[in-house]
Amino acid sequence: MHTTELDRIPKARLTKDQTCPICSLPFLDDPYPLVVRLPCHKDHLFDMDCIRPWLKLKTTCPLDRVDLKPKKKEIPKPAIADEEEEYDDMYA
Repeated sequence: MHTTELDRIPKARLTKDQTCPICSLPFLDDPYPLVVRLPCHKDHLFDMDCIRPWLKLKTTCPLDRVDLKPKKKEIPKPAIADEEEEYDDMYA
């Protein structure tokens, strides 16, 4: 998960008792907090400066270890019809 995809929490929605689970500092101690929410849980809020290094190394939430990496959709390979032959570009 790229950190630009995380929901940013406006300062007005933060309370005095909310702290970053990584650094334990209250969000509102910073005059311009950059707080983001992980998609695994509505209460998993982190300072961007704390969660960015974590997400560069791991794809999980540091609190509940939910995998945040989006699942890649496999593209089905087209089946070759029986009457079609594979093209061999060695012989043109």
